[in-house]
Amino acid sequence: MTYVEQLAAPARDSGRGRHAERPVGWAAVLRLPYTARLLGGTLMGRLPLGMAPVVLLLAVRAQSGSTAAGAALAAAYGLAVAAGQPLVGRLVDRVGQTAPTIVCAVLSATAFGALAVGGTTDPALACAGAVLAGVTAPSLEANLRTLWPLVVPTGRHLRAAYTLDSGSQELVYVAGPLLATVLTAAFGPAAALAVTGLLGLGGSLTVILAAPSRTWRPAPMRRPSLLGALRPRGMRMLLTALVAVGTALGALNVGAVTAGTQFGAGWLSGALPAAMSLGALGGSALFASLPSTAAAGTQLQFCAAAFALAWCPLALAEGPWTALACAALPGLLFGPLLTCCYQAIDLMAAPGTVTESYSWLVASFGIGTAAGTGLAGPLGGPLALPAAAAALALVLLLPMRGLLRRARPVAAAADYEAAL
Repeated sequence: MTYVEQLAAPARDSGRGRHAERPVGWAAVLRLPYTARLLGGTLMGRLPLGMAPVVLLLAVRAQSGSTAAGAALAAAYGLAVAAGQPLVGRLVDRVGQTAPTIVCAVLSATAFGALAVGGTTDPALACAGAVLAGVTAPSLEANLRTLWPLVVPTGRHLRAAYTLDSGSQELVYVAGPLLATVLTAAFGPAAALAVTGLLGLGGSLTVILAAPSRTWRPAPMRRPSLLGALRPRGMRMLLTALVAVGTALGALNVGAVTAGTQFGAGWLSGALPAAMSLGALGGSALFASLPSTAAAGTQLQFCAAAFALAWCPLALAEGPWTALACAALPGLLFGPLLTCCYQAIDLMAAPGTVTESYSWLVASFGIGTAAGTGLAGPLGGPLALPAAAAALALVLLLPMRGLLRRARPVAAAADYEAAL
């Protein structure tokens, strides 16, 4: 029985004793060939996603003094990333990872370089540069998740790799804004924009020059469709729910600023999102240490329910330190929820659409984050809004248990068996 087939049903005794169900730790995954390089390169290559919005905002504000214009430029970059990821992912599913990743990394780095040289004083040119940099962002996150089954030996290792992936990706949104702020303060926005592009290029090269990425070949698509990865009904339902999850995260960013003003602690504007991200890292590590004894649909629904409930204490927080502690609670469940979403995609992705499916996951979060930010602003950034968005995600995920039980795990199983 392959790993994805195991996901569709509760774990059973395989006749090899309890040792067969013992979880694999992150250290065991990182000791495997290529895993540390692939993960490290992906994190480095994705740093621009955390850096660019901050650098663009600071650059515009420094040159024109307009925070609103800077925010609009940062939003244009974020929406361009969300629009471009599925397109790049579909291209990867057709021709492999090497050529699309190289071309996109070079184009994105060139766009950041043009912004560094030309500045952001011309709104039209600045918007064009930001959109180009975003729409050509390499699909490194999706690429990595298609490679995990090729570089780990067992299903237990793959589950641990997914938790390591979901937890460590949060570091992009902790280290990225911090690095952007430090570089801009020390060397100016032009240098920060140039470094942003170079980091994306360097990380991409680190990944695509590794043997698993160079030799990966997409599975043939059985029934070509214009919908691509969106053809399975379950995939559309999952991605819609992930938009709601992203809405909760976007609303938190605005709510953190509001909380900082309300409690007289401006540092909360950065501390609350950082606390959630660090909580996600810890939650992923905890989830990896637990044995997997439930079917994928059960795990997904449980984590979604716990994620929704975890937002409630933050909505009721009455002081800055209480709010900071409460912000870590949804983070503890966010990492496990992401891992369950990866498992669901393994089960539901149509053959030949695995990379695009994971790219849509990235896009769904981007769309949701933008929607949460836009919705929370006019409402004044209430901390109850993330809880409402997470509750909506839970409602949208309720039918997933039955769909996952009936899913035919063909896509990831084919990739995994081809590597054996």
